[in-house]
Amino acid sequence: IGNEHIVDISDFGITPGGASYFVMELLSGEDLAEVLQRESTLPIARAADIILQCCTALGAAHRKRIVHRDMKPENIFLTDKEGRADFVKIVDFGIAKMSDIETVGAPGRKLTKTGMIFGTPEYMSPEQAAGKELDHRVDLYALAVILFEMLTGRVPFVGDTFMGILTQHMFEDPPRLDEVNTNVVVSEAIVSFIWKGLAKEPEDRFQSCDEMA
Repeated sequence: IGNEHIVDISDFGITPGGASYFVMELLSGEDLAEVLQRESTLPIARAADIILQCCTALGAAHRKRIVHRDMKPENIFLTDKEGRADFVKIVDFGIAKMSDIETVGAPGRKLTKTGMIFGTPEYMSPEQAAGKELDHRVDLYALAVILFEMLTGRVPFVGDTFMGILTQHMFEDPPRLDEVNTNVVVSEAIVSFIWKGLAKEPEDRFQSCDEMA
């Protein structure tokens, strides 16, 4: 993709044993999930900085018609670059949807099909949860979930089962931030931003990473 906020892959090939491999840049630091496990919540300025960098990275991917589809704190790696802390590197495009890429087989057979559900339920958009056609706006929904989690210490929807969580994404309104964590104090502008990002219908969300940024 060629963006400084996405882990770089410099080579690939096949081993003598027939296994495929690729060569990635070596990152030093920790992922956002580790930070949240230790610190629970982040100040709004730090959280906003991380989201902004994610928007830059995902915007570059989306312009090349690649949708990550599994944005979550584990895939946001924070490193130190030339003294700049919290430098974001997005990793694990393992289930990325590449528009118009076809697999070997019947003509027109797409890499992903409607009705197939990939991703992590806590960060999955309603259309993703329903197995519907999806586009880049699923990544924006996931970023709104991640911002909610950075500010409150918990994702908006929790449950005991995979389907229980997906059902909430599809049909239930997210809780208020101060209901989840009474210590959260943010402006109404931030609350409105998160609600827009978590809109059930893709048309009601931010329409691009640039708009979200």
